[in-house]
Amino acid sequence: MTDTSTVGELTRLAENKDFEGVLARFEEFPYEEILAAADHLLDNDIYHVSMELYQYLLTEDESADAHFGMGVCHGKCYDYDSALKHLDLAFATNPNRTAGASYYAYILERHERMDDADRWYRASLAGAEADDLWARSHYAWFLEKWGRTDDACAAYADTLARNAAYTWASKRYALLLRKLGDDTQARAVLRTSVESAPGLVAGLNLLEYLLISQDDDAYVEFRATLDPGKAPAWYPVVLSLFDYYREHLLPVKPDVAKVAAFEQAAVVLKDSVHRDFDDLTALLGANGGDTAEWRRLIKLLLK
Repeated sequence: MTDTSTVGELTRLAENKDFEGVLARFEEFPYEEILAAADHLLDNDIYHVSMELYQYLLTEDESADAHFGMGVCHGKCYDYDSALKHLDLAFATNPNRTAGASYYAYILERHERMDDADRWYRASLAGAEADDLWARSHYAWFLEKWGRTDDACAAYADTLARNAAYTWASKRYALLLRKLGDDTQARAVLRTSVESAPGLVAGLNLLEYLLISQDDDAYVEFRATLDPGKAPAWYPVVLSLFDYYREHLLPVKPDVAKVAAFEQAAVVLKDSVHRDFDDLTALLGANGGDTAEWRRLIKLLLK
């Protein structure tokens, strides 16, 4: 029987970001409370701690929920093979599940199982995730990668019509427009996003676009407008990472002191920073840069 006096206590530790306390005590709690705490940590991008909890839960009972949580954690940490292993098990155990099906589809897509991915994206949008902007925008990205450009543009536009301030859709739509040769419209999409959703993420997306475009003058000009003074602790760390990419990784001029400073700043962060870095990684590889070092640096942003 569940001890109701303890239900919620572990999640409160997680809410208070007492991750050491969570790891020290989680085995004292009932299965459902551990699962709730793990889910809370996952929802708040604290992947490594939540993985410890999901791993313990899987030794107790290989539930679909525990496999799903573990799969998402692995995917968010860029380990797509392990993610697929757990998500396959989660959806095999519960084949009628549509909650989270878009993430399963995303991982299937990463493994080039495009027909399966399409089926699960459609299931998610016809079911529990019909109004989920993450699901809709990632389906658009999937269509783009599958070569269905017109459908992808329509899906991005639909997502932004539902919420013009959904910054990730703006970013991906702009990058598609750039690929199609319409840099002017791409920048307009991102500037509209900055104006309609003033804040941290929209600005980072435009800065990243300028970085991908290798437009140094525009990068420097816009970078000067971004004030990290009142921003969360992670914001200046990401800005420094973009600067290091532009100044040292792309031109293949590593700077040991700057890397050490970034490592020190990243390790003390309490919050994860999970972004879609695919385009920057591809650009670095195409320019003969050190993609292994880049991947190492971005993984330092995950907690």
